Amino acid sequence: MSTKKCLSRREFIATSAKAGALVATGLGLSCGRGEVAPPPDLVSAHGPDAVANTRAVIDAMGGMKAFVQPGQVVNILPNAQGSHPGCSTNPDVVRTVVELCREAGASDVRWMTWISGKYWERSRIADFVDASGASLVQVDADDESRWKMMEVANGLTLERVRVFDVLWDSDVFISVPLFKDHIGSNFTGVLKNYMGTSHPTDNRAFHPTWEGEDVVRMERCVADLNTVVRAPDLIVADATVCLTSDGPFGPGDIARPERVVATTDRVACDVYGAGLIDRDGPSVTMIRKAHEHGLGEIDLAKLNVVELEIG
Repeated sequence: MSTKKCLSRREFIATSAKAGALVATGLGLSCGRGEVAPPPDLVSAHGPDAVANTRAVIDAMGGMKAFVQPGQVVNILPNAQGSHPGCSTNPDVVRTVVELCREAGASDVRWMTWISGKYWERSRIADFVDASGASLVQVDADDESRWKMMEVANGLTLERVRVFDVLWDSDVFISVPLFKDHIGSNFTGVLKNYMGTSHPTDNRAFHPTWEGEDVVRMERCVADLNTVVRAPDLIVADATVCLTSDGPFGPGDIARPERVVATTDRVACDVYGAGLIDRDGPSVTMIRKAHEHGLGEIDLAKLNVVELEIG
């Protein structure tokens, strides 16, 4: 069931302050008869300001203090694949997530990657990290001690895959993907963002070529990968500007949904995000197979989806 709410900027600030005070005192939000209303399953905020949208969706999920406690270490995983519009997570979204983690008392917020060398320079990932304000943990792809070999017990295609150890080396893990086109899997969101944690050699094996059935193979591999990685404690997905063709690097056609989405459900997140760029989420092999793996809800009508207008 979807609920739409329209807030002016003044109303949003007032509501956020009230919600923050309630969370801080542990009172929660009342739903009558002394009960505490559970947070929505998914929140989407629409408006021209990515920072305001990001703060709005996290506040609606109960505030960052519902996910991050004082003194905790937080690892984040954005998608940074270049400087063309719509191919990398908006740095304003990532920066706001980092700021909210610090406001909640996080002792350290870290950005994880195995990418280095010329790709690092070409994609301007260093600039992206600097803009976010997070520190960097760069995992050496050649250091075998930094990679966990994960057995994929119920894999459709994968039998095993290597995932870097730093994914588990924090108190809280927040995925900060964006929604966009991808030549190898038709769609990129939070499920595929996990390829940023798996070994580059394994990633290449997901798609030995870019033709025909290999697209389906890659999507099945991503669904399998998601069965063995650490589940996100929170997802904050960027849909401000989305690449809709020639992904993942662009340049290509772009859409401007001007949205930020927050949830803890990987499948629901990608179903919602796919719809923002004119894909039918339940028909995307990667999303459907992840649902069949039991990783999340594919039918948004079964969830409490809240859509906010931040004007």
